[in-house]
Amino acid sequence: MRTDIDAVFTDFGGVLLHLDFERCFDTFHRLGAETPKEILFKSPEFVRLMRNLETGQIDDDDFFNGLRDLLHIRADNTQMRSAWNTIIGTVPEYKLKVIREIRRHHRLYMVSNTNAPHFDYTRQTLFRGEGLTVDDYFDKLYLSHEIHAVKPEEEFYLKILNDSGENPSRSIFLDDLPANIQGAEKAGFKAYLIDPEEDLRKKITEILA
Repeated sequence: MRTDIDAVFTDFGGVLLHLDFERCFDTFHRLGAETPKEILFKSPEFVRLMRNLETGQIDDDDFFNGLRDLLHIRADNTQMRSAWNTIIGTVPEYKLKVIREIRRHHRLYMVSNTNAPHFDYTRQTLFRGEGLTVDDYFDKLYLSHEIHAVKPEEEFYLKILNDSGENPSRSIFLDDLPANIQGAEKAGFKAYLIDPEEDLRKKITEILA
């Protein structure tokens, strides 16, 4: 492992977690959603609603009420939450081994644009092997809805650096979105774009060897 690196900051969805957008929207469709996903995801109303949720500016009920209006369905909030969480896929066992190996040599942080419903579900269902929880795999979790900032906005990177005390020039930043990589580079990180379909073991070996 590289001796010029103290810490690794990794995204969650796309890098570690498989996100199942199709399953999620199919579930809403079965609940009666009328708005096509191509229109929903690009609509200013949905983008604004998501940003408010991911920065912790609105609570779960406000989000589900807004989403229900955009989808034109009558599902209650329990049904909405269940459907919303179907986007959460799996974290392959080999990736858990990868992050364990990283943490043997470097401090490890999760940095994620996420929201309370999704991460509550993550805590309940993922990283649960051997009696562990997601918190046991990382030195700290930086979740957008808790720190009230999202990537690729500059505030996000400043907050995680200020809180962690890490030197960005001695830190690696992993993400699957080019905009987030660009933001990390501007903040001084050694940033690497991760393809969700590639073998993370090979990529990490290339980066940290």
